[in-house]
Amino acid sequence: MSSTQKPDPAVVVAVDGSGRGTGALRFAIDEARARGIGVRMAHVLDDHGTAGCEIMDSDMTQACAAASDVDFDWLFGRGRRADELVAAAGPGDLLVLGRAAPRDAGRPAVGTVTMEVAARTTAAMVVVPADWRSRDHHRLVVGVKSCANAGELLARAFAAASARHAALRIVHVCEAAEPAVETAAEAAGPVEGGSHPGDRRSPEGQILLGLVHDWSDVFPDVEVETAFAHGRPERVLVGAAADADILITARHHRDLRHPVRLGPTPRALLGTSDTPVEVVPLTGAPATAPLVLERSGTFLKS
Repeated sequence: MSSTQKPDPAVVVAVDGSGRGTGALRFAIDEARARGIGVRMAHVLDDHGTAGCEIMDSDMTQACAAASDVDFDWLFGRGRRADELVAAAGPGDLLVLGRAAPRDAGRPAVGTVTMEVAARTTAAMVVVPADWRSRDHHRLVVGVKSCANAGELLARAFAAASARHAALRIVHVCEAAEPAVETAAEAAGPVEGGSHPGDRRSPEGQILLGLVHDWSDVFPDVEVETAFAHGRPERVLVGAAADADILITARHHRDLRHPVRLGPTPRALLGTSDTPVEVVPLTGAPATAPLVLERSGTFLKS
């Protein structure tokens, strides 16, 4: 990839002339404003050297013209598209790709290039439906699979919610069958070894609640709710994010560079969610909430 100027941190949005990038560009502009950085439009040149100005439709041109407060530049590449897009996003960047709108009958919503980029990029990546427009719900949803290893994902979600002045909804989905209805006394009782998998009273549920409590201390400005649900993860999370601005999911750390590393739930979410889906690549490093001090100077927790 080559840039028209020094590549400072930016929101990088893929532009390919297919018409599915309009929502992605709108999203990139909103994110750039929120982060105080610019928008970099990345285009992989074809054999004829198609220039950026030739692949901008009228809606995209209007979106750029209306964002006079945002700096734009271009990044051009030539070669295998997935490779070029992975190379386009560096440290501090957010990579944004478009997804075909549901009305595009007969076309897969998410192509193999998008899936491969999501599986390989080291930057956070968001996939946005082509017809997306800002809804300003001021709410983020994060789906947690493994409670024991959720610290890194929660750190990203809390920081994002704080920066956006948004509420955070944390959803842990267990594919086990729905547990029997508990009485009020049972629900308020102590954690037991025989509690149902995925229940907030299970050992794993208690770990998640502890992590949420710790990160809430670090980000006291974030209104947070934690939900435990049973069912197909993609269906539960899509429903939970219906009134959210972003649905955050994790791509777990692996060594093999293959699309399968993306995992079945993120793959399903990228193709079905009407809410933009952010895929956070986890590094595998443990993440614990830092020590927090009260205003009086006394320790809040250790």
